[in-house]
Amino acid sequence: MTICMGALCADQNGHPAKGIIVASDRMVTWGNMIEFEHEIPKISSISDRTVALIAGDALRGTQLVRDITQVGSGASTIQEIADAISQRYVENRRQQIQVEIFTPRCMDMAAFYQGQQQHLMPQLAGMIDQAAVSFDFEVSLLIAGVDDGGAHLLWITNPGGAVTNFYQIGFHAIGSGAIHAIQSAIGLKHNGNKGLAETLFTVYASKKRAEAAPGVGQDTDLLIITEKGVERVDAELMGELERLYEKYMNPSDGITKELANLKIGDDHIQKGEKKAGAK
Repeated sequence: MTICMGALCADQNGHPAKGIIVASDRMVTWGNMIEFEHEIPKISSISDRTVALIAGDALRGTQLVRDITQVGSGASTIQEIADAISQRYVENRRQQIQVEIFTPRCMDMAAFYQGQQQHLMPQLAGMIDQAAVSFDFEVSLLIAGVDDGGAHLLWITNPGGAVTNFYQIGFHAIGSGAIHAIQSAIGLKHNGNKGLAETLFTVYASKKRAEAAPGVGQDTDLLIITEKGVERVDAELMGELERLYEKYMNPSDGITKELANLKIGDDHIQKGEKKAGAK
C-alpha cells in the first residue's frame, strides 16, 4: 500500500542517464485496517549517492537495508550494493520461513530438506514444501543511485537473489500505486534522455496519479540524485510542480470551448454493421 518511483534523467550537459529522480508517499497501512500519514520517509539512505525505496512490509524492508548499511557490503558500485541487498533478502526470507512455517511444527528447515520429509506423510511433506516455496516476504525495493558509471535504477522483490536493472526503460514504480505511476510515465513518453526539469515533472505527476490507488498518501518526498549527492526538493519547487500539474490536468479554456462546439451528427455515428450482401 504505497507508491515508490524512480526515473533516470540526463545531467545538465545533456549526457543521458547521469541523474535520477525518486519519489514516494508516506502513507502507512497497519494490519490492513489503519492508514495514516507518517513523518518517517520511505526512502532510506545507503550511501551519499544511493537510496533505497521500500514498498510492502516497511519493518522488514527497513531492517534489510539497515543490515547492509551497518555491516557494510564492501560494494563500490550501485549494482554491487543491490546484489548484496538481494542476497540479504534471501537470508532474511529464509529466517522468516523458519519462524513461521517450521518452528511451529518443531522442525528445522535444513533438516527437512536433507531428508526429514521422507519420514512424513507425503501429503503433509508436500503441504509444508509448498508453503515454504510460495512464501512471500512481502517486500519490494528500488535501489537508486549514481556511481562512476552513471545513474542506476534496480529492482529487488520476492524471493530475492535476483536484481532487475531498469536502465533500458528508464523508470519503474512499486507499491499499490505502481500501475498508475507507470502508465503516467509511459503517457509522458519518459526515457533516460529527458532533462532534469522534465523528469522532475514526470515523477511528480506520476506520483500524483498514483494517489488514486488504495493506500497511497498525498504527502510526497521528492529527491534528486546526481554525482553531487542526494538533494531534497524544497517546498517552493514542490509548489511550482503542483501548479504545473494542475495546469496539465485541467483542459485550457480554448479546448473546453472547442469541445462545447464539437458537432456530432448522426452521420458521424456508426449505428451497426450492415448485413453481408445488404445494399
